[in-house]
Amino acid sequence: MPRLYLSGNEAIAYGLIQAGVRFITGYPGTPSSEIIPTFQKIIKNKGLKAFAEWSVNEKVAYEVAYGASLAEIKTAVTMKQVGLNVAMDPFMNSAYVGTNSAMVLVSVDDPGPHSSQTEQDSRFFAVAAKIPILDPSTVQEAYDFAKRAVELSRKYGIPVMLRGTTRVSHGRADVELKGNFVNEPLKAQFKILKDWDKKLWRYAATPRQRLMLHAALNEKIAEIERTNELRFFFKGDILIISSGAVFSYLYELIEEYGLQNKLTLAKVDMPYPLKKFDFSGYSRVIAIEESMPVLELQLCTEGRRNGIVPKQGELTPEVCEEILGRIGLIKRGKTITVPPLKRPSLCPGCAHRIALYAVKKVFGKKAIYAGDIGCYTLALNFGVTDTVLCMGASVSFGFGFKKAFQLAGTEQDVVSIIGDSTFFHTGIPPLIDAVHYRVPFLTIILDNKTVAMTGNQKTLSDEVSSSGEPVTPIIIENVVKGIGINFVQTVDPYDFDVSVKVLKDAKKFLKERNEVAVIVFRHLCVNTKEGLSANPRYNVAVVKELCKGCKLCLTEFECPAIVFKEEDVKAEIDHTICVGCGCCVHICPTKAIRLI
Repeated sequence: MPRLYLSGNEAIAYGLIQAGVRFITGYPGTPSSEIIPTFQKIIKNKGLKAFAEWSVNEKVAYEVAYGASLAEIKTAVTMKQVGLNVAMDPFMNSAYVGTNSAMVLVSVDDPGPHSSQTEQDSRFFAVAAKIPILDPSTVQEAYDFAKRAVELSRKYGIPVMLRGTTRVSHGRADVELKGNFVNEPLKAQFKILKDWDKKLWRYAATPRQRLMLHAALNEKIAEIERTNELRFFFKGDILIISSGAVFSYLYELIEEYGLQNKLTLAKVDMPYPLKKFDFSGYSRVIAIEESMPVLELQLCTEGRRNGIVPKQGELTPEVCEEILGRIGLIKRGKTITVPPLKRPSLCPGCAHRIALYAVKKVFGKKAIYAGDIGCYTLALNFGVTDTVLCMGASVSFGFGFKKAFQLAGTEQDVVSIIGDSTFFHTGIPPLIDAVHYRVPFLTIILDNKTVAMTGNQKTLSDEVSSSGEPVTPIIIENVVKGIGINFVQTVDPYDFDVSVKVLKDAKKFLKERNEVAVIVFRHLCVNTKEGLSANPRYNVAVVKELCKGCKLCLTEFECPAIVFKEEDVKAEIDHTICVGCGCCVHICPTKAIRLI
């Protein structure tokens, strides 16, 4: 069998394709983003007929994939765990209706969290929806379980969740591929006239028929539950039950500390649905899992309820070691202190930085800046973001803040800041509300024509899809004007003076008219090949005689290419990372930063 060195996300893509999936959608979000690009590469290299593209958001991605599955094409949909919140409505309902072929939801969790707003556990969502869930512990299992999920879904006619976590999805290992890439002809069918009347009620069910579908779902779950067995390792008096990456950590720690005769380790491949087991032969039964007590609650074990397992944070090998110490099996080792990492910041040359600097220059530090999810969240570092909640909330918050201050009779400038992809994702509905209710705040749309933070995926404004097919670009200005916004201006933020003028015009408009205003700051991302090659490049230097050492260029602009030399109390340019955008010349109050 061929072997490849793959990440967990890449392994999932291989498993899905070899299991027959030919239709996959999703929305990018770390740590799940690599599945669809890998899927696209494989179908291109193997000449397979398939559809693999990003959607505008997770709800749409789920519904598109689910629709294709009803047409009897094997499908999958990918997202990170917070994206599952957006897709919950179709996710819950699809459990009732079921599938005609196979459908796999890949939801990747981020215990820690490293790149997410929450530590939520997708397994709990699967329990709520009554959907089977597979939880791989290794990269090999990510591949194996992807295939298993497709087969499970096909067999029982139910969507199946494959849950990844950061460590499995981004870990790499040698993976044994156990199948072939078969280019079978696809046959889509749905509305078969012969017995359509007997099937219609299922797809367009009324509330009374939903009760019947719920009963059918319960029967499927009960049948799957009966087949769900645990796997046991070692033979000790204490039973630890685990799943996912944590199982692998525990397995290694048991061997390292020689606990094979003290502990039995049970592996749960499918955390839901779980049947009842007889654990009466063990002195203690403890569930060690991340991020929430899914096994513990189903099996009534020790764990979080009695303080053995931390209630928050990633269960790293070091944390698992501490847990074994709390159980009394090993002496607590030395606590490893990880030095704090340098905080992330926008890339040198990122147009978001100079755009947001212009916004702050015009609206000042007293304005309320409602931020959103994306690279520009890092504007928090230099004081142009006051709130970050979830995708699209910047616009909703702009509405809420402005209306609240209006009700209180207080003047307050409010600026919402959102990226292009996030605007398409969930920024449009609250903007429609703001127009309808005539709420005067400014919405800034930072358009760099890519989903930069998650790996530069294409956006809806592209003219070519990820697979190279021509597509219709969606023009942000047309959308904004189409919902009735009368102040819409587009600016390249590198043109600083024009940016400031347009912002002042917007501020005046907001005071004179009781309406929302929109400015689109558009400049290609410098972290793309196209963006960097098209970017202007200047020689930038700090004139030391003029630099007063005020550090304004660091605190108010925070470009990584500007560093401060403490020995001579002067700023200087780090030319190893400077891209020569020249934006910083607008920042220095003494004009010490210049183009040479």
